[in-house]
Amino acid sequence: MEVCGLIKIFIYHNTFTNIIMLHLTESNKPVGNQINQDLNICIVKESINGDKTWYYAKNIVTDDGDLFYAQQSIGETPTSDFDGASGRMELRTGSATPAKSDTYTSVTTPVTASRKIIDSTYPKTNDGDSDNTGAGTDIVTWRTSWTTSDFSATAIIGGCIHVGAASPVSGTKLLTHFSITSFDKTTSDTLKIFVNHTFNGV
Repeated sequence: MEVCGLIKIFIYHNTFTNIIMLHLTESNKPVGNQINQDLNICIVKESINGDKTWYYAKNIVTDDGDLFYAQQSIGETPTSDFDGASGRMELRTGSATPAKSDTYTSVTTPVTASRKIIDSTYPKTNDGDSDNTGAGTDIVTWRTSWTTSDFSATAIIGGCIHVGAASPVSGTKLLTHFSITSFDKTTSDTLKIFVNHTFNGV
């Protein structure tokens, strides 16, 4: 199964080039067919005056993420319930190269204040949030949203989804791990991160 931009059954494609940043207004934001579909991380930062910046990058789904999707597909109870009460998205400022075997140990210099539960009603297919330029009928979207007061940080360069709830430890399992172009979040910014996993044929 591929779950990196495009998910194809039993084949994985995991590279981390083509990290890009777009600074666009609501009137000229990109639409899905204008963005490389491998860039399945969609980050939207909105300033206090309403200006939005879209950032795009690739992710990797870990071995534990593979197992989660496989178990979900046949109705089994997931070993690691990333979309349950313990699922969190969290950002990092430390350098890392995401790999299939990653756990929370690989999340270097985590921004602990950014650790937040997946938004209510997510994950879902056919996401209706107009900021998510990577949504689709066969795309599973995970979203976490941060308000101006949730946290601030400089030089954010990556993130993950884990099952550590409020207290992840070394070895806590990850669904996905990603690197992004560096950006800051101030107390004047809101932030949304969409992780879009596309299921594409057999």
